[in-house]
Amino acid sequence: MSWGDAFPIALATIACFFLPGMVIALLAGVRGLGVAALAPALSLGIAGVGAVVLSVLGLRWSLASYLGFATAVALALSILVSRKAAGRFFAAEPEARALSIRGSRGVLAARSSRALPSILAPVGGVVAAGLISLGPLQEGMGRVDLPALTWDSIHHHSAIRYITDLGDGSSLNLGGVASNNDAARFYPGAWHDLVSLTVGSFPISASINVAALTMACLIWPLSVAYLARIAFPTLVWMPLLAPIVATGFVAFPARMISYGTIWPAAMGTAIVPALIALVLVITAPGTRPSARFRLALLLLVGLAGATLCHPTATVAVAYLCLPFIVVRYYGVLRQCLRRRRRLTAGALIAVPLFVSALAAVVVMTVPAVRTVFFFRTTPVGPATDAVGAAIFDTMLAPLGHGNTEPFWLGGVLAIAGLITTLVSREYRWISAGWIITVVLYVVAAGEETMLRPLVGLWYSDPVRVGGLVPLFTSLLASYAVLKAIVVLLGWIPFPSRVKEEMVVASSLVVLIGVMAAVYPMTDELRADEKSGRLAADYWEHLEWDGGIASLDELEFIERLAEELPDDAVVLGDPTSGAALVYSLAGKDTVFRTMAGTWEDDAKYLARNFNHIDSDPRVCQLIERFGVTHFYDDDHRYLPDIIHRKDMGGLTAAGVDPADLDLVDSSGDGAKIFAIEACGQ
Repeated sequence: MSWGDAFPIALATIACFFLPGMVIALLAGVRGLGVAALAPALSLGIAGVGAVVLSVLGLRWSLASYLGFATAVALALSILVSRKAAGRFFAAEPEARALSIRGSRGVLAARSSRALPSILAPVGGVVAAGLISLGPLQEGMGRVDLPALTWDSIHHHSAIRYITDLGDGSSLNLGGVASNNDAARFYPGAWHDLVSLTVGSFPISASINVAALTMACLIWPLSVAYLARIAFPTLVWMPLLAPIVATGFVAFPARMISYGTIWPAAMGTAIVPALIALVLVITAPGTRPSARFRLALLLLVGLAGATLCHPTATVAVAYLCLPFIVVRYYGVLRQCLRRRRRLTAGALIAVPLFVSALAAVVVMTVPAVRTVFFFRTTPVGPATDAVGAAIFDTMLAPLGHGNTEPFWLGGVLAIAGLITTLVSREYRWISAGWIITVVLYVVAAGEETMLRPLVGLWYSDPVRVGGLVPLFTSLLASYAVLKAIVVLLGWIPFPSRVKEEMVVASSLVVLIGVMAAVYPMTDELRADEKSGRLAADYWEHLEWDGGIASLDELEFIERLAEELPDDAVVLGDPTSGAALVYSLAGKDTVFRTMAGTWEDDAKYLARNFNHIDSDPRVCQLIERFGVTHFYDDDHRYLPDIIHRKDMGGLTAAGVDPADLDLVDSSGDGAKIFAIEACGQ
């Protein structure tokens, strides 16, 4: 399948991730860049909540039901934000005309939100960032329909097939994919819900890869550009530069969509900047209550989308909003004390303390929660090494899936931006956010300390936590560049009458010149590093002896869609190519994911299938699970992993040849047999 063949998938992906959210944003009064930047988070919220509601109502998850639920949400929002409804909560007030966030009042300010530079900046930044990212990521994937051959990839492929098969995308039920009895279990499914709508007759792997590229080349740059616009309202070219700088990192999105193949978590990370920007607007002193009410509704939908896409996205928003929320909170508290509103001030003090204490008690006393927060992993290396790795984007360098070539320019500029914010006393919350992300990565990658619970919700995984660092690194680096341009142009005696316009235009010329010089010097913003990271878990994995499947085996699995009957149920070791039969061939399997909550009977069958001639219980279980075919493959992915302890009997070795009828085979040893034993 060529990339050109995937054009319909790309259109469907953009439509599903953007259109419903854009309608909701427009109804809430958002205009300009925010409409597109917030749309993915809002669409995820509509899809995630909608799938749950539709499941409860007994309605099938489909494009029609998704659009129907989105329409219902739009109508409800229209009622809530109408003047009449809003008037019940607030006195009628005019909209906020400007976002009042303390920042530079330098010469790069746009006179109004309708100024031409304020339109060109985000459009140019997003388009350039998308084009810079697209080529290397496509090259790393190889072919649009090649699946990433990793542990998490299998789970997400199977989850999407599960949704398309059952017509149920509810996050309350999606965990059933990793069971033998479809037992309802929570698993965040908003991302899977939207991707499932783009599959149609195409391979699931193609829909996943297109969704990953859409996130990396469109959603992420839009989100960064929006935060740059809102956080730096007086620096008109920030939305141009920040998304471009953000493409230079391997930690995100390249590593999260390859080694991790944690596509939902990557999507959650991509929408974090937009949600932070929305919180900034809501809490800005210049935002009127009526606008704040509407935007707060949007935030609820967006946070629902973040949570049902991957809960760590919501946690990230909370962590990274903390610096400016604390500043705003302190200001409100001081104002209450000054005006002698003691009851309000007492509540402002007591509520956070109570919530913090309650959270600490829950974490320490509830076993399930404690297990998550104190999730143990093997340290990558010393904490001192992790600091440099976070700043210069050489994360996980000691490991095979790390990268050793530093992003010197990005790191040095970020440090310069940090120093500038501290000296000039502006945008210091950006520096605080950067420090938080670096500390979180160090806690996850370094030796275990008492701070480990801070990253427990990310499974203490440095890949997941590390994906947050590029956001504030790119903002600080861009800020340093623009401040330097301000100083440089300040020496030029422009006529006062046209000084602002001349400086804005001149700054763009200088900025383009700088980017044109830096781009080739940084290996096209580290194109080889990014493509190599994806290739390692896409087409290079096909050549790995210990990989899940070879290219020949993938083609063999695809043939099974036609060769096996519709009601076929395949038994095979889920740490082999058998794990892909369910998602790529569309045939049910006993084990749909590499690990799961398997019944004792299923584990017994997996341990003893090769005793089919001598153990009557094996035949009983084959009949119970409806097994019709057996997938035999001597190659195993992570053969010594503990999850294989119950899979030792899933081999044709020692089974009477008369009990198995060969249907097809790959060129490297994988075979599919029809089971002839047990009276079948």
